[in-house]
Amino acid sequence: MKIVFVGSLKSQSASSAQRLWALQQCNEEVFVIDRSKHAPKLGRYAGYAAKILKHPGLMYNVTAIGKHLIELCESVKPDLVWIEWATDLEPEVLMRIKNLDPRPLLVSLQDDNPWGERHGDAWIWKKYFKIAHLFDLHLVKRNSDVKNLQALGAKQCRLWRHGIYSPLFHPPVVPVPKKYPVSFVGTCIDGRAKLVEYLLVNKIPVHVFGNRWVQRSNLPQRFPANFHPAAEGEAYVNVIHQSQICLGLVSHSHNDEWTMRTYEVPGCAGLLLAERTAVHEELFAEDVEAAFFSDPKDCLLKLQTLLLNPIQCAAMGKAAYIKFINNGWMLEDEMKELLAEIKVKYLPVELIFNN
Repeated sequence: MKIVFVGSLKSQSASSAQRLWALQQCNEEVFVIDRSKHAPKLGRYAGYAAKILKHPGLMYNVTAIGKHLIELCESVKPDLVWIEWATDLEPEVLMRIKNLDPRPLLVSLQDDNPWGERHGDAWIWKKYFKIAHLFDLHLVKRNSDVKNLQALGAKQCRLWRHGIYSPLFHPPVVPVPKKYPVSFVGTCIDGRAKLVEYLLVNKIPVHVFGNRWVQRSNLPQRFPANFHPAAEGEAYVNVIHQSQICLGLVSHSHNDEWTMRTYEVPGCAGLLLAERTAVHEELFAEDVEAAFFSDPKDCLLKLQTLLLNPIQCAAMGKAAYIKFINNGWMLEDEMKELLAEIKVKYLPVELIFNN
């Protein structure tokens, strides 16, 4: 099967780069368009201009991306075109692809929530709403996305669960000393500052790695030893390895029930203390493979207990890792399952027999 993949691949740890890797592990022929290599016409001011003018098409040189996509599809005649974050393409580009002979299957993946509570980001999704009906299959993160996309005329939707990205997230080869009793890696959004403040005031040694904490709270000034620059890639893995407990906070403004941390922390055999959600309760045996909390006080009490039991923390992290491995909750396994389903349910019969 020939696949054209469109995504932003600037960072190895970006979810788009991880999914591209997983596609490449499935022994399919993958052709790549990296959005980040199509520099926007406004250069380094593109992001600012896009937000001010509420025009997502300014983030990249979308004209060049559309032209590249059409030419590549005409050249390689793919069976599947996989587009991540289709927030900037013009309908005419997708129509050109749909009119190719043979016509490829058009797949969209986005794991944010256009219908969530980040109302200031509504401008990002204007074009996406106009082209959603043109895709043959939408891969989404939550059940509510399915209902909302169907209202826009979407033909087929499927829930996407990520999985452990093994090239980056894996247990340490040799034991690593625990430098951080508790760590959280993430942006200052969704009231997270209140939880972190509550923990710090109550003497929980939580260390925060992420963006916007200085701009959106006074915590870095009050607790300077506990705040650090954002950690990505190997630096992020090192934080997990060096932490006795890793906080897993979902995005409430996106109505999420799982986060990338849901897979990254157990992938490193680390202990995840996660917000209680239906998905987390489905994936982990509570107090055996992970710990959950429902509110700040509950979080504090769980941390106070777990911090006194480092051996138990290590055992729970190891148990989670073993469960994920045994259940095939690896990113490449999720991708293989998806492609097998696509071949049977969505692609032409002659393609199924040829693959």
